Amino acid sequence: MRASILSGLLRPYDYVESSLTGDQHSQHERRSGLSLWELPDTSILFRRYLDSGKMINVYDWFDSFSVVVESQRKNLRAQKRTVEDEARRISPRKGKQKQVEVEVTDEEQEDEDGEGKWKMEVQARFMRALHELDYLGFLKHTGRKTDHVLRTVFDIPD
Repeated sequence: MRASILSGLLRPYDYVESSLTGDQHSQHERRSGLSLWELPDTSILFRRYLDSGKMINVYDWFDSFSVVVESQRKNLRAQKRTVEDEARRISPRKGKQKQVEVEVTDEEQEDEDGEGKWKMEVQARFMRALHELDYLGFLKHTGRKTDHVLRTVFDIPD
């Protein structure tokens, strides 16, 4: 009984798939096919949780999280640029060259000013996701190593 409950926590869609209708099943397939950077912060951290061993070094965990969030940032910027490019092609404007030059310089200025804010935001997002996993009972703090946490849930072999 306990094994089925824990495996349900790790793979809840295994139990939901059989009861899905056709439209819901296609939505589930789209959700399960998401890249890591498309997931919410807690899900990103949980995926890294499942990839780790019994003890997790919090700093290394943060580094892997920040790499994913940085790729998320780059992909979202690229998507935004393609949408803006599509909008420009649909409605051409006079003086387009001047607008593009101004936007690039504004973006460079924003990158310089916002880099420190971005790092603080990534830290805050990591801490929030970490506390959510802690609240859900997936972590146990160690007394010996303050920079490590213990996993409380492990994969169950099928």
